[in-house]
Amino acid sequence: MDTKKAVDLNTHVYVKDVGEVYCNDDNIKKKVEGIRVYNGQDKEMYDYISGTDITTRVLEKVVNIDITIIGGPDVLIEVKGQEDRNQIFHMLKILLVMLVLFFGTGIAIVNFHEDVDMKSTMQKMYYTITGKKHKDPLILTIPLSLGIGLGMFSFFSRIFSFSKRRGQEPGPMELELYVYDKDLEESILHELKSDKKME
Repeated sequence: MDTKKAVDLNTHVYVKDVGEVYCNDDNIKKKVEGIRVYNGQDKEMYDYISGTDITTRVLEKVVNIDITIIGGPDVLIEVKGQEDRNQIFHMLKILLVMLVLFFGTGIAIVNFHEDVDMKSTMQKMYYTITGKKHKDPLILTIPLSLGIGLGMFSFFSRIFSFSKRRGQEPGPMELELYVYDKDLEESILHELKSDKKME
């Protein structure tokens, strides 16, 4: 069984949509795959189908079979309508997020450097290396600024990796988004189950 299935409005869900069916008899397999386990909804919402419900519906339609469900106990159903995608609006949203992240990161780095008195540290390092006092040692601060940018880029990018295996691995941001999606699905499923128990 899958853990999540997204469907359009007014679209029924069948066994084949929420998992793989394995059977020695092709006729039984096709019959089981074609059993409806969830009726289409006319509004956007989240719902779920339990493995018990699927088993019950299959046994109602096909007799004298043994069923073993492998996978999670429930399938989260996301009923959603078709989005009208305005390309200009979509690009503006991306641009806005990029600007917020760019300036937010810049302010965070500047504030960190102010907190640790980086200017004084650079002056002392410059004096230690050259033996001369300098108010603004750009020869150290410019490489530091470039290094921070390149370091962040290489951390969040797999471009610098020469290994093909490494190039296939997800980056830190992709992992965080995956974990976020899993946590979100679990939270929604928990809420739906709690609401059903209250009824």
